[in-house]
Amino acid sequence: MNINWKRAVGVTALILTIIAVAACSAPPTAAPTQAPPVVTQPTNTASAATTAPTAAATTEATTAATGQATAAATKSAATSAATQAAGATTAKNPNTLVEATIGDPESLDPAWAYDTASGEVIFNVYEPLVFLNKGAVDKYVPMLADKWDISADGKTYTFHIRQGVKFQQGQPLTPEDVAYSFWRGMIQDRAGGPQWIMLQPFFGLDVQSFKDDVVTKQYKGDWQAAVKALEQAITYDNQADTVTMHLKQPYGPMLQILTGTWASIVSKPWVIQQGGWDGSPATAEKFHDPAADKDELFKVMNGTGPYQLDRWSPNEEVDLVRNPNYWLTTPLWDGGPSGVARTERVIIKDIPEWGTRFASFQTGDVDIAYVDRQYISQIDPLVKETCDVNGSCTTTNPNGMFRLYKGLPTVQADTIFLNQNVNASGGNNTLGSGQLDGNGIPPNFFADINIRKAFNYAFDWNTYITQVWNGEAQQALGPIIQGELGFDPNQAHYSFDLQKATDAFKASTLKSADGKSLWDTGFYLQYVYNTGNDQRRVAGEILKADLAKINPKFKVAVVDEPFPVFLKDQTAGRMPLFMLGWLEDYHDPQDWVVPYLASGGTYGGTQHFAADVQKQLDTLINQAVQTSDTTQRAQLYQQIQNIAYENALDIFVVQPQGRHYEQEWVSGYYYNPTYPGIYFYSLNKGNNS
Repeated sequence: MNINWKRAVGVTALILTIIAVAACSAPPTAAPTQAPPVVTQPTNTASAATTAPTAAATTEATTAATGQATAAATKSAATSAATQAAGATTAKNPNTLVEATIGDPESLDPAWAYDTASGEVIFNVYEPLVFLNKGAVDKYVPMLADKWDISADGKTYTFHIRQGVKFQQGQPLTPEDVAYSFWRGMIQDRAGGPQWIMLQPFFGLDVQSFKDDVVTKQYKGDWQAAVKALEQAITYDNQADTVTMHLKQPYGPMLQILTGTWASIVSKPWVIQQGGWDGSPATAEKFHDPAADKDELFKVMNGTGPYQLDRWSPNEEVDLVRNPNYWLTTPLWDGGPSGVARTERVIIKDIPEWGTRFASFQTGDVDIAYVDRQYISQIDPLVKETCDVNGSCTTTNPNGMFRLYKGLPTVQADTIFLNQNVNASGGNNTLGSGQLDGNGIPPNFFADINIRKAFNYAFDWNTYITQVWNGEAQQALGPIIQGELGFDPNQAHYSFDLQKATDAFKASTLKSADGKSLWDTGFYLQYVYNTGNDQRRVAGEILKADLAKINPKFKVAVVDEPFPVFLKDQTAGRMPLFMLGWLEDYHDPQDWVVPYLASGGTYGGTQHFAADVQKQLDTLINQAVQTSDTTQRAQLYQQIQNIAYENALDIFVVQPQGRHYEQEWVSGYYYNPTYPGIYFYSLNKGNNS
């Protein structure tokens, strides 16, 4: 996965979680995060494939280094503005809504794009068959399909395609367009892209690549046979106005993944006019894995959505104008928008420098702004109204000028991982001496459940959340985060307790070569985090200090590695104790339990869980994803979550919360954590009607 910026999938504030991120590559399956979420809104991070850790964003420490002068220059201005109620009180350019963010789209092709900066644009121009019901993450409403049926065995989905819909350049929407859109995406399947998400329901749970796993492995290298199999998996009937999907196995998250931007519908004849695939199996191979700028839809768009592309000036701005012929005449949910968009134009400005972004926000030239966590103290004195995730607002400063939504649960988490059998080949400094002698640990140190429990009890969540997140995060209770199916707020979990940690260490059966106990011998190991991630550094320092309080012979060195090196060592299983994060690809517990716990998962695959535990986890994970009944799925995921607790598999640290800042004249905002960006269609500026 390419974490290029994660523009709060819930809009402006979601994944702030990866705030200023560095671009990093990761395998096609979900994405580890390299940097902790930061504050508010955009995040232009490319969602990874189902297995890739995220290198997270620029952290407070590193950003502060580059932004120190800006902070000093703007702090007094912000305080003064708060006192004098400086700034605009009336909306400028009421027909144009301006968002100031950081990050630029990688591509405007919905089949290719896998970052949230691209996703936000695509989300407002193209549309999928199925949409989420406002802020709900598990309730669906018809979009380009006006209804659908699911067979009793959960393997056949039949969608009735909405009639009377036209693309922005005038082509009518047909069932053939729908089927072609899915075929084209899976055939294209660019390296590091999102199409593994669509491939798995049709070709198997272990499939990551159309070329490698479908063409080569399943069809012996026969491209035409593989493409024909794809055409049989997704069929269309223009006379009946239907598209039918034939899944390889029941797939619980199916409707959820159909809400993603990768499932957007394009016009077949228009794509062909742009030089795209003509739909023939004989020509498919040459359209596989294109470079971004070689893709025919790289910088052109023609969707069915409420906005259409006016221009894209890379690294500057994207301009959208409303679609004057938008098809939606009845709201998708009670109180939802309908008809043409109320705001005529939307401009998404890429303004990486905070001082410029902040100044534009204060003067009213920007309506929605991304705010880095380290600058919260500068902007909060200007907040007039503070709102919660449900939209309940209170006045916090009558002389202020901005509206703040806070406490928005993100879809990202940070975890301290415990590797139960470290790869020590060629020597490994993270293990010290490599044996229990007071100067190191053996590779299987964390195979002892008492040691894993002790490390859990030794972590001070309250201090970490208070010091690092200013209280705007919550303790993670396991790999399944709040808001996901199967999450139980009453799940048993560990809490900071030095006496219990002491008891667990003393219960360890690990012995030194001369027969001394762990308690009497002590240990040394390295805690590793990615360079520049101050939040993860602090977590290590907190753990180190509390372990020393338990027993001064318990020594931990907190060390950093550049993210590419760090990720390589993680993949090779060379670190016993390290902190990484996960940013979900799609909103379903499957996208958490697979990377964390499955034998082939990004993290689970290199942690060497006990064989009986791993077998139990794999069985439950496969059973859960193939179960159609929501209640049964929830119960299975709760079992999986509890196994992670009972076996103290890792230290599940935090699920951060996001923020969203807007001018008080903006209305219509609501929070949905799965969105790749702001849904501008729901917003209104000033008195537009």
